[in-house]
Amino acid sequence: MTRRSFISAAAAFAASGCTLHRLRRSTKFRLAMAGYTLKSFKTAEALEFCRAHGFTHLCVKDFHLPFDATGPQIAVFRRMCGDAGVVPYAAGPIYMYSEDEAKRRFDYAAALGVPLIVGVPGRRLGPKWTDCRGDRAMCEVCSRLADEYRIRFAIHNHGRNPNTGNPNLYPAVPETFEFIGDLSPRMGFCVDWAYTYADGLDCAEVARTYASRIFDGHVRCISDAANGSSGVNPAGRAFDYGGIFDALREIGYDGCLGLELANAFPGNPQWIDESRDYFRGLM
Repeated sequence: MTRRSFISAAAAFAASGCTLHRLRRSTKFRLAMAGYTLKSFKTAEALEFCRAHGFTHLCVKDFHLPFDATGPQIAVFRRMCGDAGVVPYAAGPIYMYSEDEAKRRFDYAAALGVPLIVGVPGRRLGPKWTDCRGDRAMCEVCSRLADEYRIRFAIHNHGRNPNTGNPNLYPAVPETFEFIGDLSPRMGFCVDWAYTYADGLDCAEVARTYASRIFDGHVRCISDAANGSSGVNPAGRAFDYGGIFDALREIGYDGCLGLELANAFPGNPQWIDESRDYFRGLM
């Protein structure tokens, strides 16, 4: 190779910032399917959907494996997952309002064989979802159970905006940390990054500050930068995830990011593939 051709090749390589970036910081996390997205599907349909659309990891919801499933039923479910090429990597989100209920949900996760629960330990003050509150005592219960079962517990944030989320039920990561910061290191976060952005937080700074407690995450494109629930296809997105993904690479995050697009699905099935391609393109 001549000196001139070497310089030309080096310049072309240097121009590929994406290539250089990925050489410096490899992506360890993967795009998964949040079970809530497939809430209208029966179990076999949900697993087939994951297989057909290239999702190899699933956070299991009770829509697809009921909490009262027996050992044989769980074995059948795991066999169905294997046949579809799907790994059940976590269970949830699971809402828990008593110590007994929490114990039964940990039994469920242990029987399923997943190392992670995405959970919401709270207090119910009325019949509506908005009547639920974050609760320190239930966090302490889940902390003890997390150590006993050796299962990590990731609390899902629900947004600070009362019109689009539930600010009383772990609205954002900083508020949630006040509940669990001094508890077991097995207590952490499932960060809903759309809510986090819509709440005006610096997502990259959240990732860096709470890196050791980020166990899971949810992603979706939103059409309104102030509404974390406004799911949309990537073409109509209000913000890009590039900075978030860069921060996750920087902290060495090696968990999953579940695609949660339930409010817009199944009415817009093409958005699943479009979102999959957008997020994987950033990885």
